[in-house]
Amino acid sequence: MKEIIEILEERYSPEEIWELFDNYDEDQLRDYFIKNDICPLCGGEIYTHRWRENRGEHFGFPAFEDMRELKCESCGETY
Repeated sequence: MKEIIEILEERYSPEEIWELFDNYDEDQLRDYFIKNDICPLCGGEIYTHRWRENRGEHFGFPAFEDMRELKCESCGETY
């Protein structure tokens, strides 16, 4: 956190830095990391895990659904 504040001090006044952190939204930050394939918990790389699930049959034919989820390579967390 100290490094972030030092970087911000190069460009902003203390009042402006306070305003930036006052408007801080944890969900937006989490979404930003996920959008850029970075795990918000550990900083690891996020990949798309894909598989097919059997849904039985539909009008006498086998039915499958393609599934996917975002998963962290390092900690295994899913998003």
